[in-house]
Amino acid sequence: MKVRRMRCPNCQSLDTVKNGSRKLLCYSFERKNKKKIRRYKCNECGKRFVKRKNKHHRYSREFKIETVRMHVEERMSYRVISKRIKEKYSLRISKNTICRMVNEIARYSKGDIKIKEEYRPKWKGNLTVDDKYFGVSGENKLILTATDSTGDLVHMETFRYVEQKGVDEFLKFIKEHLHYPFRSITTDLDEMLEKSIEKELVGVPHQKCLKHALDVIDKIVQLRQKRKAYQKTYVKDRAAYEMIEKDYREAEMVFSLTRELFYSQDETQSKKILSNLRCYQNKYPKIFDFFDRHLNKLLTHQRYPSVKKTNNIAENINRQLMRRLKTIESFQKFVYAENYLNLYKNYLRFKPYTDCRGTNKIKNGKSPLEVCGVVLQNKDWLKNAIAFY
Repeated sequence: MKVRRMRCPNCQSLDTVKNGSRKLLCYSFERKNKKKIRRYKCNECGKRFVKRKNKHHRYSREFKIETVRMHVEERMSYRVISKRIKEKYSLRISKNTICRMVNEIARYSKGDIKIKEEYRPKWKGNLTVDDKYFGVSGENKLILTATDSTGDLVHMETFRYVEQKGVDEFLKFIKEHLHYPFRSITTDLDEMLEKSIEKELVGVPHQKCLKHALDVIDKIVQLRQKRKAYQKTYVKDRAAYEMIEKDYREAEMVFSLTRELFYSQDETQSKKILSNLRCYQNKYPKIFDFFDRHLNKLLTHQRYPSVKKTNNIAENINRQLMRRLKTIESFQKFVYAENYLNLYKNYLRFKPYTDCRGTNKIKNGKSPLEVCGVVLQNKDWLKNAIAFY
């Protein structure tokens, strides 16, 4: 009978013999599993070794997946998860170990191309883009998110450096690799995004966010500061009070007319409102400098009614990301940030809506991908989002 020999990992020799066994303790949420692992000895170099796939892994894959669920679904920090496991299962596990578990599972998250090919979502074509910054080793890194009007997070990308080329590649990836059916795109007032759209998305209607524009106008006329000053002023000096009130009423009028200008559906009416604002040009010249740079793109919705006037959908996605990242504070490596954000992005795509209101109420109980016409065989977001299932 031919005896099968184990190859020594140190010297690659086949002159090896069995050398007893050792007990391996593997943790799971159900129990502690004990099993024996065969040991070998090499007669050539004298090294002893064992042969198993997941070397140095004390925790089962199911254990790691459940910790990911606790972190992502229940929004527990690593420290809180460590405490809960110790209380419930009498198992000591550090927050750093849990962090490594989450990073390990996050490496298997499906990418945007894989999800596109597997599920084939039917997007409406009205894209909203937004940017946010987060910390990696004490440095701020850029996140760009692109969300369809259905609420599906089409693509998210993290950047080591903020540069025009990276933003160009971001839109090029959506166009060429995801084959997104562009009907329009809505962004904030970022100039790099505007240049990229002019370069990569020629002919696609570009709408700048009206909410961001109104925030700029608010800062120029200092409406909030003047409102607070007016509300807190006591009537001691009548002349001074009247001056503060007049200044506040004027700023309120300018802001009100500007808002009416931005949301006007008629181009003729917009021109009329703009002429009424001309009387404030000497006092607020920065407003008209702002109009010269952005007004044409702010009124794109007049020419294309289906365009989204704000990028609130993408803003909401980024708000959820930032809320999640608060429990982490900062990543130690850029690759960990990429993997984690990819995992959380997939969670948002497969997680059903629960609190939609008004006309969006019909979305409740459906995930963003299901709203795009995808039929999910499994409702478990993690099984859909991870590649090793």
